[in-house]
Amino acid sequence: MKPTLTFLAALPKPSVQPRRLLTRREALVVGGAGVAAALLPGSVRGAQDTRGGTDLGTILSRMTLEDKVGQLLMAYLEPATLEEKIVRYRCGSLLVWGNLKDVDAAGLCELTNRAQALSVQHRKLSLWLHGYSAGLGFHPGWLGHAAKYATPAEAEKAAEIFGRRWRAVGLHNFPGPQLNVPLHKTGIMMAWNTANDPRKVREFGLAVVRGVTRARCGTMAQHFPAHGATPLDSHDAYPVVELDRQTLMRDHLEMYRDCFQAGCTTICTAHLACPALDPDPKHIATTSRPILTDFLRGELGFQGVTIADAVGMHGFEKNGPAEEMSVDAVIAGCDSICITNDGTEMLGKVFDRLMKAAENKRLTPQRLDEAVLRNLKFLEWLGLLGTDARISADHARELLGDEQDNRFLAGIIGPEN
Repeated sequence: MKPTLTFLAALPKPSVQPRRLLTRREALVVGGAGVAAALLPGSVRGAQDTRGGTDLGTILSRMTLEDKVGQLLMAYLEPATLEEKIVRYRCGSLLVWGNLKDVDAAGLCELTNRAQALSVQHRKLSLWLHGYSAGLGFHPGWLGHAAKYATPAEAEKAAEIFGRRWRAVGLHNFPGPQLNVPLHKTGIMMAWNTANDPRKVREFGLAVVRGVTRARCGTMAQHFPAHGATPLDSHDAYPVVELDRQTLMRDHLEMYRDCFQAGCTTICTAHLACPALDPDPKHIATTSRPILTDFLRGELGFQGVTIADAVGMHGFEKNGPAEEMSVDAVIAGCDSICITNDGTEMLGKVFDRLMKAAENKRLTPQRLDEAVLRNLKFLEWLGLLGTDARISADHARELLGDEQDNRFLAGIIGPEN
C-alpha cells in the first residue's frame, strides 16, 4: 500500500525568476567533463525522466533500495568527500552548518552546483540542502535581537530576504525558527533563542515561517519537543523534560502546530526523554513512535520532513550506538538522518545498518517508502523535480549586494555576539 501525502498542498505557487542556464564551460568547472554533458541546457529533464517523469509514485517505484536508503541521509557538504557521499552513499540531502569557513557566496554556488550535477548524473534526482553559511548576512542570534528591537512584520520581511538569498546560493531549507522556550540559564544553542516569553517565541517564529516560505524556501522548527525546558544540552548530556502535558502544550508545543499550519516544511528532533509524551525509558524523542508519529503527525498535524538531529550528539547514543539508533529513528518516524561527523566513516555505518534493516524488513518497505516520499514531496514543493536545480553565481552576487536589503537587515538582525 502506497502512503498518501497532502504535504503543503495549499501553499501559493512562487513567482520564480527564470534561471540562467550554465554554459558548457561553466558546467565543466562545476562538475567536470563527466557531468557537463548531462547538464547542458535541456538535458536535466531528460536525465530525471529516466525515473519516469515527475510523478512521485513512478519515481519511487524506479528507485533501488540503495537509492531509497540514501535519500534519508543528510551529510556535510565537503568538497573532499562530496562525490563519495553522493555516488556511494546516495545522499538525498546535504548540510551546510557554518563548516565552510573559507568559502564565500560564489564558492558556495559552485559547490552546490557541483553537488546537483553529481546527484543528477548518479541518482537521477536533484537533492536538497539545509543549513547556513558565511556571506549571507545571517547570524544565529538574529531573531533574538529582532524580538527585542523590531516588530514581527519587520522580522518577517528579514526572513523573506534570507529565503531569497538561501535559494540564490543553492540552499533550500532555513535553520529556523528555533521554538525552544528557555526555562534555564543553560541549555542547547542558547545563542539561537528568540525570547523567554512563549507568546513572543510563537509570534516571531510564525514571522520566520511566513517570510521564508514566501521565497519558496523551506523552514525547520527546532528542537522538538521542548528542548528549552531542560538545562542540559543533548550535544553532551541525556536531557529529560519533566513538565506535565498541559504545561508542555500551553507553553512549548501549540506553537509548533501554528507554524505547521503556516507552512513549516521540516522539524528537527530533540535527543531527550519526554515522559509526558512517551513514558518508555528506552525512548528519546528521536526514537519514539508515540512522539514522532502518534503525537507530531496524529495530533499536531505535521505533514513535512522530520529530521533527526545530529547522530554524533551524546544524547542520541543514550540507548545504543548511533548506527543502531538511526534505524530506530527511521522506524519511529524520522525521514532524514543528520550526520555531522567528519569524513564518511559514520555515514557508511548508518547507511550499512539501514540497508540491513531494510533487507531483513525490520525497517518495513511501507515505512521506508513513506519517508522517501516525504523527501520527494519536499523536492517537488521546492521546484527541484524535473528541472535544472543549478543556480547562477551572478544572480546570487547581485542579490547579496542589494544595498536596500543590506541596510534593512543591518537594522533588524543586530551585531553577531
